Amino acid sequence: MMKTRKIVAGIVSTIMTAAVVTIGAPLVTAPAASAAPDEFLITREVPTLEDLDAQVAFLIETPASDDAKAANLEGGHKAVVVARTLYNLGLFRAPLGSNEITGPETHEGNVHTAMLRSKTVGRPDLVARVVWKRIDGVWKLSNSSVCEGVKAVGLAMS
Repeated sequence: MMKTRKIVAGIVSTIMTAAVVTIGAPLVTAPAASAAPDEFLITREVPTLEDLDAQVAFLIETPASDDAKAANLEGGHKAVVVARTLYNLGLFRAPLGSNEITGPETHEGNVHTAMLRSKTVGRPDLVARVVWKRIDGVWKLSNSSVCEGVKAVGLAMS
């Protein structure tokens, strides 16, 4: 457990460092041929695992605009730096890694949870419970999911 925690701490530390460095300027520019559609929203009453999986892929695995990603995050533009940094690092997208949303799920009103498994070459899988909130009719990845992940490895949040 301690070894896994240190590895996760290293990954999150790298991501947070890169996030600070990349505010306003991406590290990598994706070729135009790989550009994803620049719009994605989950608006159905109860999201499916496929919806949630597609949203995580949209946020972490595509070079979509900051505006499009912000529309899928509870923290809006303030949270985009995390999604952009994860995309730019490339650790959790092909060819180095992947993400998958699975059950068990819970659903209560405007809150939905599921499990996220993130994989990257040469590192242990990361598994976390993820929370979405329905805000103004759109399911958004919650701030609490990011905060809990950071707290789990002992990093300070401001």
